Amino acid sequence: MVVRISGVGCCLVDRIYDRVDFTSETFRKYLSKKAGDGGLEPGKLTFEEELEHFAGESFASDILPSLTEGREPQKENIGGPCIVALINAAQLAWRESTVSFYGCRGDDKVGIDLLEKLCQTPVDLSHFRIQKESETASTSVLSDPNYDNGHGERTFVNTIGASWHYLPEEVDASFYDSEICVFGGTALVPRIHQGLSTMLRKAKEHGSITVVNTVYDFLNQKKNPEQRWPMGDCDESYRYIDLLIVDHEEALRLSGCRDIPSSIAFFRENGAGAVLVTNGAHDVYLWADSPLFGKVDEQTMPVSAAVGEALKQGRKGDSTGCGDNFAGGVIGSLARQMAEENSLDLKDATRWGIVSGGFACFYYGGTYFEQEGGEKLTLLQELYDQY
Repeated sequence: MVVRISGVGCCLVDRIYDRVDFTSETFRKYLSKKAGDGGLEPGKLTFEEELEHFAGESFASDILPSLTEGREPQKENIGGPCIVALINAAQLAWRESTVSFYGCRGDDKVGIDLLEKLCQTPVDLSHFRIQKESETASTSVLSDPNYDNGHGERTFVNTIGASWHYLPEEVDASFYDSEICVFGGTALVPRIHQGLSTMLRKAKEHGSITVVNTVYDFLNQKKNPEQRWPMGDCDESYRYIDLLIVDHEEALRLSGCRDIPSSIAFFRENGAGAVLVTNGAHDVYLWADSPLFGKVDEQTMPVSAAVGEALKQGRKGDSTGCGDNFAGGVIGSLARQMAEENSLDLKDATRWGIVSGGFACFYYGGTYFEQEGGEKLTLLQELYDQY
């Protein structure tokens, strides 16, 4: 059985700036003073225009050169919670799946360069649309590898561009004709996010497994900084989510709770079938209770000790895309399990997510470019066996 995976959501260009000191006086100048004000926060996202309004300066000519000391980006790479997850899933399940991305780019040089990079991956791009007279979405990724006792952290400044204009009706019927439908980082594709409950319900009506992996929702944070974020347009969306993958901050903001167990209880009560919560270099929480995954009591799983040891020994890229690759590892593992017609094992899928996220620390940017099919799987298999 070949498993069809379709994903819709965020795809953009990541411009990665390494060695940005989050403790420096310059960085502190642009730090957020209160929730939703547009300032920078480690691990979180803001929009370029919001940061400019907060600082009263131009991002391109003033803020960015100050933060990076005038350096060019260390790397420009494929970014975005949906496409990066899909690429890793396709690399992991390269024999067992076909993977298609539904999204858009601008008609500018940045978009052409992005497409050229995407064509080097195993993801089908037949549904990657061009938005005329639009700028391709991009994110300036400011990375401090020494933050959090050497585990590293990033902060993100996003230019949303063409993604403002991508509509649910542009996602054709072939998207729903898939065994797995992925909704990745839709908060950065606002019209898709606003139609999330309808799209999720349609996917379930077609018999698809639905996976949602989230991103920091700055639009809702700015709109109601003291209120929890809705899941897309409304909380009804949770009823149609088979697997929700969130990070620690997103879990708290989506649930309005103060801790992860309470957040998982919120997601459970609202109808989600299974939940995975990542937290950087800390343990992953997991829970499930559904016909798809069976009953998995709430528990934690540690990150990879082998990855941690390698980082201590100096093997380091950056942490960009770790969460997205975690999601892709989980999705790829589920596809492999389905291809073998096995019952779905969420814990084993989580193991593949953990080693995928850890492996992303060994190179710059979220996307690993293979020379041949199966290359990345071989490297991940070694980490998986050690785990």
